[in-house]
This record gives sequence, C-alpha cells and structure tokens, in this order.
Amino acid sequence: MNYAAIFKGRARAIFMDFSSLAVMAIVIIACIYAAKAGDVKSASELPVAVVNSDEGELGEKLVDILLEEEAYAFYRTTEEDGMNAIARSKAQGMVIIRPDFTKKIMAEDIDSLVDVTVMSDSYEFVNFTEYVINDAMKVWLEMYGENQLREFSDVDEEDIRSFHEETTAVWNGDSLIHIVPYLIGEKVEEAQEEKSYSGIRWYAALSLFYLMLSGIWMCDYGSGRLLKRALGKNANIAILFFVQSLPGLCITTVGLIPVIIAESTIKNPFSILIAYMIYSIGASGMALVFCSLAGKLSNLVLVAPVVSMAASLMSGLLCKLPEWAGFWEAASLIFPGRWFYRAAYGQPFLIGSILIAAGWFAAGLLVSWLLAVIKKK
Repeated sequence: MNYAAIFKGRARAIFMDFSSLAVMAIVIIACIYAAKAGDVKSASELPVAVVNSDEGELGEKLVDILLEEEAYAFYRTTEEDGMNAIARSKAQGMVIIRPDFTKKIMAEDIDSLVDVTVMSDSYEFVNFTEYVINDAMKVWLEMYGENQLREFSDVDEEDIRSFHEETTAVWNGDSLIHIVPYLIGEKVEEAQEEKSYSGIRWYAALSLFYLMLSGIWMCDYGSGRLLKRALGKNANIAILFFVQSLPGLCITTVGLIPVIIAESTIKNPFSILIAYMIYSIGASGMALVFCSLAGKLSNLVLVAPVVSMAASLMSGLLCKLPEWAGFWEAASLIFPGRWFYRAAYGQPFLIGSILIAAGWFAAGLLVSWLLAVIKKK
C-alpha cells in the first residue's frame, strides 16, 4: 500500500475542508486572546455585572451560563447600574454582551463579541475574562453543532431540541461549577501556581474538538469496509491510521506555536511542543474510538462537542480540578489532556504521557476493529 499517496490525499482533503479550517482558525485566535488575558490574576467570589445588549437569542444563553459560574458572582443588570456599581466599588467589573453577539456567532465571527470593564483602582486587576471567553465558546460550539446538524435531511426539530437539552445539561453540570480560582493576596505565591496558562490549555481542549469534527474519515474504521480493503492489500492498520492522522496532527501542532508565543510566561516552549505532539497522538486515538462508535457525521456532530468538553474538563484543561477531588484527579490520569496539563505546569509528564497516548491509540484501533467484526457478522 502506498502510504505516501494516502498521506497526500488526506492532507489535500484537510486543506479543502474550509469549514474545519475555519474552526481551527477560530480556536487559534481565541486561545491567543486567552493567553494574553491569562496574564491578569483572578480572585474568588467577586461581583461582576453582566449586561445583555444582544438583539438576538444567544446573548441570553451566554448570560444563563455565566450565572451558573461560582468562581465569580456574575449578576444581571443594566449598563447604567453596572457603571454605578463599579464607581461605588460594589462590582469589580462589568461584561457587556454586544448587540450583534448572535449575528456574529451565527456567522462564526468571534471578533469583539463582548466589552469588559474593570475597576481602575482594583489592586488585583481581576481577570474574569477567562470565564467569559470559555462560556462564549460553549455557545459557539453548540450553535456550530446545530448548524452542522441542519445540513442533514434526516434530522428534525426533535433532534435539534434533544441536542440543545444535552449540551445545556453538560454546561450546567457539576463539573463546570466546582472551580477553585486563584486568590491573590499581598503574599506572592510561587510563579508556577500564579500562572493559569489558559491559552495552551484551551488550545489542547479545542483541538480535540477539531480532531473529532474533522475525523469523519475515522468513521470508516468501524464500518468494516476500510478494514477489508486494507487487509486485502496487506496494509498495516496501525500505520495506515497514523498516516491518515498525520496531516491533522501537523496542522494542530503548527497552530499551537503562535499560542505558545502569546503565552509569554512559558519557561520551556520546546517541552510544551513535545508534550502536545504526544497528547495529539492520544487525542487521535480517543477521536477514533468515538468516531467509530458514532458511525456517521450526523451522530459525530452530536458527540464531538460533548465528548471533547467532558474529556477536557476531566483533564483540568478548561478549569483547574478542585483541591478536594483527589479521586477525580487520579482518575483524570487516563486522559491524554491531564499529562499535557502536567507538562504546562512543569511537572513530570514524558513517560506517563507516552503510555497513555499509546493506550488510547491502541484502544482506537481495537474498538474500530471490534465494530468492524460485529458489523461483518
């Protein structure tokens, strides 16, 4: 089997998939912004005013998600009352959802979705923008999934309603509201504990979503057809999958470079790149498991946002794991993202990340093979 030709064909298909490339571009831009914003410290349980000026429906959804956050006391108000609260030191900041928020989300435009005002005399320079960006991305992911679903004629309004209910349950679940934020006092903490590295953490989380969403070709691994053709040509399935995955892995690895540059506090960028390459291999194996189980694109669009966000939350990529959740932290070590998280904070990661990546890679091949055998019967 000509693996070089397969690689070229997969690379050509990726570069012609403008929808997935647009997702990747948005991920990079959002994570660069998060990396820049992450230099500002955050504090716990501070009142933050939220003003919804959106002329559409999605602004209200963002408000609802923000109000579920416990790290900051987000509350709904008007712009005038919000400014008065900041002036009287009754609010540390204000988030104004712009009138064209819904319009831009529907157009997959993430530029200037919200305006943020912070107290000028706040000695902590409170950073609640990470949560605003995170929650805005949730709204965008949900709408992107809905738009993809509507392209299929066999999807009705009941499917759309069920999809929104499932994603809302995930956004409002316990895993999203038990957040331990940084409390910055007069005492300077260790530099490693002060940094959030939100840019590279979010990039790792959202690139898993990209790998799954652009992995419709992986669904063939569970159908039996690809397995039969590959075996007929004496192909090595593991090498075949790696070669087909390689163009996507290259794109996501290159996309990480500007995020690392924006994350100016990283001490060892080369180590982060190595950690991400290993993570991406494990993430590809994870994507193969769920793409094979999904079987077709309409199912994959439903599964991809929920699985990628759930795995990223469990890994600590979207928000730090609570200090009390010892079992949760131990269980999270089965996810490739947890080892990338460890690399970001300068903790040992190499051997564990390689083992977990190899495990997920093997699990992806095993699950796809078992599904192919079952369907063949």
